[in-house]
Amino acid sequence: MNYVVSDIHGCYDKYKELLKTIDFGERDVLYVLGDVIDRGSEGFQILLDMAQQPNVIGLMGNHEAMAIDAISKILISGEQGRKLNFNKAAMGALGCWFYNGGEVSLMDFLALNEEQMQTVWEYMKKLPLYKEITVGDKQFVLVHGGLEKFSLTKPLESYKANEILWYRPTLETEYYSDKCTIFGHTPVQLLTNSNETDTDTPAKIYHNKNWIAIDCGCVFSGGKLGCLCLDTMEEFYV
Repeated sequence: MNYVVSDIHGCYDKYKELLKTIDFGERDVLYVLGDVIDRGSEGFQILLDMAQQPNVIGLMGNHEAMAIDAISKILISGEQGRKLNFNKAAMGALGCWFYNGGEVSLMDFLALNEEQMQTVWEYMKKLPLYKEITVGDKQFVLVHGGLEKFSLTKPLESYKANEILWYRPTLETEYYSDKCTIFGHTPVQLLTNSNETDTDTPAKIYHNKNWIAIDCGCVFSGGKLGCLCLDTMEEFYV
């Protein structure tokens, strides 16, 4: 079976519980649409687990992009191991990451041993911006945030990183008619409800006519980790 999940945001316990819930095995594939880290405290533990499972396929999220930018600027490798650098550029990147919930992730990253650091660092840098897959007779485009300035004639490789990682679609957004676009990034509670103080909006995967939003805000109060089976369209929640 093929599954898709997004925005785990450091909730390692929910991630492991989800694998049990879907009875994830060697013949299955799980696509993780970015934002594995930040806000929750064990994001790099999840990335480490993903890096060691060939049938768990990660995509880049805006939080991974911020982490790569910050870590590449603050960590310097030298003869005596890694050193922290806090020049102006590093502080700017670090401030942006921390503002978006990255402080706990940096602590998680620095707690890894050298081998683990190298594993997750190399894995994270190689995360793709999108995936196109076919499951049965259905075609899917998998991205983290959406496709800004969408055009039917625009190749996926032509989209800039920020057009995929940071874009937030609305209910009126339209994508391909012959394939389904699946994204996270924007919690469904905000996507489907303009009143952010209304807590009655369910944390449930949202199906539009040509796209599906799967970020159910698992790291927030009342949120869940939502997972969709692409073979059967069955939904799972933790």
